[in-house]
Amino acid sequence: MNDLLIEKLGVSYGKTPVLRRFDLHVRGGELAVVLGPSGCGKSTLLTAISGLITPDGGRIAFGDSCFYSKKERIDIPAEQRNIGFVFQSYALWPHMSVYENIAFPLKARHIPADKIRKSVSEMLDIVHMRGCEKRSPGELSGGEKQRIALARSLVYRPSVLLLDEPLANLDAYLKTSLIGEIQSIQRRLGVTMIYVTHDQNEAFEIADRIVIMKDGQIMQQGTPQEVYNGSENLFVAGFIGKNNIFRPCGRRCPGFLSRFHTEKTVTIRPEDVEIKADGPYRGVVKAALYKGDHIEYTIESDGAELLSCSPDQGGLQKGDAVSFDIRRGHLI
Repeated sequence: MNDLLIEKLGVSYGKTPVLRRFDLHVRGGELAVVLGPSGCGKSTLLTAISGLITPDGGRIAFGDSCFYSKKERIDIPAEQRNIGFVFQSYALWPHMSVYENIAFPLKARHIPADKIRKSVSEMLDIVHMRGCEKRSPGELSGGEKQRIALARSLVYRPSVLLLDEPLANLDAYLKTSLIGEIQSIQRRLGVTMIYVTHDQNEAFEIADRIVIMKDGQIMQQGTPQEVYNGSENLFVAGFIGKNNIFRPCGRRCPGFLSRFHTEKTVTIRPEDVEIKADGPYRGVVKAALYKGDHIEYTIESDGAELLSCSPDQGGLQKGDAVSFDIRRGHLI
């Protein structure tokens, strides 16, 4: 399979830089999720790859095909890049039926009618929308609209599929269902995907690799496990999930940090703070927040506070004394 290679890509809006010498290598058949705060350049990255905007510089290539290169004076039009794009807003034609929406990219490519019927039928099966061919987008639910948008973007077998916050308008139940379907379709078709989101739960559920952005640059990338358990900098440590972050504190260091014997910043995930009767460290519960499948405790110990995500510990309340242990921590 061909890889997508982005080298030193720069994009600005006016005098404001959005992407700064951006490098990214997406392996063929990989599902890469780009995650970051609003305004970090996630959507701009997709529009640059697709050809909807022209970068200031750099290079974009898929296998042996160069889509854009300022140095080589190459800028292939969007319609010739064979890239699919699924938008947050669905972008379905309201005056067209489901069948006509899915068939539109094939008609634009002058594919014969019999092949169009076959391809549309296959995509309707893949997205579980068989029997809805004659319905209009206005008759569909949000989840159904997104399935049709996905089918339309895949029907011509794109080399790369870009998805920009595709589930942002859906409720939690539909998100969970469609995440599984998108992942299944990606595995079945083997298409290379770049999936943009600000929802960390989506990212960790669906990604082969997570790319974390800030201010137009990559802060860290790796498997979900690598990113969650091995933050490379303070931004990632504070951005991904919840974290107890303790900077070097010299002689006044809380007792539970002494085990790390370091002058580096220590990060400890709340689930690694284990409340147990024979724990080596002592503290007092400052707050208890019920979260359904666990309780989030704030514990004060030696003048420092740390979060602990634990199963119900017999109804611990504010002011209760507790013992705890630290399973592991990470150094930055």
